[in-house]
Amino acid sequence: MIQDQIVKYPIKLKRVCWRNFKYLVYLPDFSGYTAGIDYDNALFMARDYIGTRSLFNELPQATKVLPEETEDELSLFVKVNITDFRRQYGVKTTGFL
Repeated sequence: MIQDQIVKYPIKLKRVCWRNFKYLVYLPDFSGYTAGIDYDNALFMARDYIGTRSLFNELPQATKVLPEETEDELSLFVKVNITDFRRQYGVKTTGFL
């Protein structure tokens, strides 16, 4: 049986008013951004960003410490089951990536 690869990365959420989006999501370990229409969607988009990145690139080493929060930003970790993500998109899994 293949053991699932589960990763955990820090993100920063910031409330914004930009088009239909209410949250800007910064992924410091990727130096990348995504956005969500609400809080739950922002978390979904962060997981999707990480999962999609795993389809095409080796994932960076995850930072173990949350970024410092500011008055208008929230820092938290998101977990992504990379094995499930790859299965969902039809990528053959043979164990840890």
